[in-house]
Amino acid sequence: MTPEAFKNVMAGVAATVTVVTAETDEGPIGMTVSAFTSVSADPPIVSVCVDKRNGSADLYRTAEGYTVNFLPEGEGPLAMVFATHGADKFGATETRPTAGPGGPVLTVAYGHLECLTIDVADVGDHWVVYGKVIDASGTTVVKPLIWHNRGFAELVGEGETA
Repeated sequence: MTPEAFKNVMAGVAATVTVVTAETDEGPIGMTVSAFTSVSADPPIVSVCVDKRNGSADLYRTAEGYTVNFLPEGEGPLAMVFATHGADKFGATETRPTAGPGGPVLTVAYGHLECLTIDVADVGDHWVVYGKVIDASGTTVVKPLIWHNRGFAELVGEGETA
């Protein structure tokens, strides 16, 4: 299995687009992440995967905590700002601080999880950063921004549940 073949298969897996922020001694940092998942409900734990080639990778690895911001449909341009090295990320949107160790909350986000970093694993070309969720807010009435097939996609329908 080559990295390119793996990436081609994974392009078909839809993912919610998130912006992960953290506070550091150098100020706030933020990046767009689609490799995010819940790990445990009791206690609530999530993970984010940070590419080691990302200029802020070591800052995420050593930060006390982080915040996962869920972007709503239509915020593709903002996701691209946070995915661009050297961009004025926090000049592109309004934020508010968290009370705990997490990074800034993007006011445009339809939900967020503030996390205390509890472990970091060195896995391949990424750091997997595990966080215990210490604060959360959100709504299910907003459609999420989706990344699929190397581009942004939209959900169709109202997302009815059984």
